[in-house]
Amino acid sequence: MNEAQELIRIVESRGGRLTIEGEKLVIEPLSAALPLADSLRTYKPEIVALLQSRTAQETESDALGLWMLARCVYRDRSWGGVGALYLDLARWCAEQGRPVPASRRAFTAELQAEGFAVSADGLVYGLMLREDAEACERSIATLAASETPAQPKAAKLRKAGRGRA
Repeated sequence: MNEAQELIRIVESRGGRLTIEGEKLVIEPLSAALPLADSLRTYKPEIVALLQSRTAQETESDALGLWMLARCVYRDRSWGGVGALYLDLARWCAEQGRPVPASRRAFTAELQAEGFAVSADGLVYGLMLREDAEACERSIATLAASETPAQPKAAKLRKAGRGRA
């Protein structure tokens, strides 16, 4: 992968969308590209050429990979629900102007073709939405911050008035 392709991949993985308007390279939201501004300027002609060479009809598989980079995390010993993942993909595809997978069943087949294990009750091993992973991490951090250090049993009994003084 050359530098221009890598820059496009990074911007898109951060939720950015690159388009060409006249001779301008437009990136929305701009925050997806700010740390890369100098490199984007340097490789602008190559980036524009790559964007122009993309086919008008990208396959669902391309959309699936881009969606995973933008909206998901891979976590060992974690599970994401097929229904929630499919709804998020459909929403993302609609926002990006990409084709939405025909059905949840087709989406499940695509995940399995990509090597993900999908359980009979609709859970995908190792793949979850980034927002769910972040919510889980916040909950764990909140619980850890609110826990008090364990007191020895004798101190608990004294506090309750049942232990020796």
